[in-house]
Amino acid sequence: MFKKRVKLVSRMAIFMTLLLVALFVLIRFLDPFQDDYWSVIFDFIGSFHPVILHLPIGLWFGVLALFVLHLFQRERVQESLVFGSALVTLVFAIFTFAAGFVLYLGGGYGSGSIAFHMYSSLAFLTALIAFVIGFGGGFGSLYCTLTAISTSAILLISGHAGGVITHGEPLDRAPWRVFAARQAKAEALALGKTGEGHVFADLVMPILNEKCIACHGTERAKGRLQMDSYIDLIKGGSKGLAYVPGDLSASLMITRMHLPLEHSERMPPAERPQLDAGELAFLEWWVTAGLPENQLVRDTMIPEEHALYVNSLIGNSEEAMQAQALKMRKNALMAAYAEIQAQFPGVLVQSVQNDAVFELSSSSMFGHNEEAVREALAPLAESVVRIDWNRRPLDASWIHLFAQSKSLQVLNLTDCDFSADALSVLLAKKNSLKKINLTGTAFSDRHIDHLIENSGIETIVLTDTDLSKSGFSRLISDLPGTQVISNFSL
Repeated sequence: MFKKRVKLVSRMAIFMTLLLVALFVLIRFLDPFQDDYWSVIFDFIGSFHPVILHLPIGLWFGVLALFVLHLFQRERVQESLVFGSALVTLVFAIFTFAAGFVLYLGGGYGSGSIAFHMYSSLAFLTALIAFVIGFGGGFGSLYCTLTAISTSAILLISGHAGGVITHGEPLDRAPWRVFAARQAKAEALALGKTGEGHVFADLVMPILNEKCIACHGTERAKGRLQMDSYIDLIKGGSKGLAYVPGDLSASLMITRMHLPLEHSERMPPAERPQLDAGELAFLEWWVTAGLPENQLVRDTMIPEEHALYVNSLIGNSEEAMQAQALKMRKNALMAAYAEIQAQFPGVLVQSVQNDAVFELSSSSMFGHNEEAVREALAPLAESVVRIDWNRRPLDASWIHLFAQSKSLQVLNLTDCDFSADALSVLLAKKNSLKKINLTGTAFSDRHIDHLIENSGIETIVLTDTDLSKSGFSRLISDLPGTQVISNFSL
């Protein structure tokens, strides 16, 4: 009875695998799913691949252990136990391979990076079937041992290939490679400063590397589009040509950057870092100019309006050094902002997209450790342009942090308690301050001098405070260009 069941199950396994292989070959070479609709669906289904991929790996090594024990302890480890475990492993392996192939169809990975992993996984599936059939069919210990060894070896190879896709090649982190890459980067930077650099490699690729390659590189190629070389840009992807020299409207890399943020085809997507105005303007000029890949910077008449962007990457003039310092500072601020978003989501938001200026709100602080938040905010304090601190204690630690914001434009302290000294510290050297809201606070006539020191303030809200009528009149007199809103003006 057991032998008959083994034959039936083996035939079913062979049929399922052959069907899967046939579908694999058909879809792999005909590639019928190129629409974004299918890409979204396949991305969702394929996302289960990382969830279940460890199951057949663990199960197989369990089967291997049972098989070895069966060879030496046949009476204690029954043949049916080994066969049943191997069959369960095969079922999970089929589902895992199917999910991985669907993930590939979603266009999230380049064929160059995933092909070896995909084919080695198919080889593992084939070897596993050979073991299941051989063990269940009583082909002998030698055959089963050889197929078990082959299956294990192929699994290790396939697993390594998958690990490289996810985590990168381990040897790329070897010290000699890291130091060599740093040296090459330094030499390329020095070459760019002499004007010997190339427009594409030294001015265009930095934008693509920072904003596009994560989804359109060798490892991942959404929409079959790679953007890590000049040839790949011209080749385009499943949706068309990314770069058409001299034609902005035909270059998808430009047209999709101008779509609304909420548009499904917007590039980069809303949740990804966006190009700033200087980067987008330079990229548009480069496409319009239709320059070849080997165009040298020194032989190119780059318009003056792109000087700031160009200087931020290459050049050794004083202006270039300043621009490079500003870019480095912006990158450092954005890196610190990303860390805060990861640790304390929503506490700090960008005031202007793609610009290193931020807004802080006390309402988003609930549930977070204030001391830890203050420590994380410290590197960004100077770049905070708006503070909404409503109905929350304003102690000395927060006052010290807020005082560092030299670019503060809006300060909202509704229903906060503070001393005259605290207000003095907060308002010191705030030349950019445009609006302050002190509604419901203990603001009184003794605080007026601190407001008058900031003559550039456009709006002051003092409703429900201890301000007297004479104090209100003094503010109106000393700040004629400021809109003062209080109980006396309503």
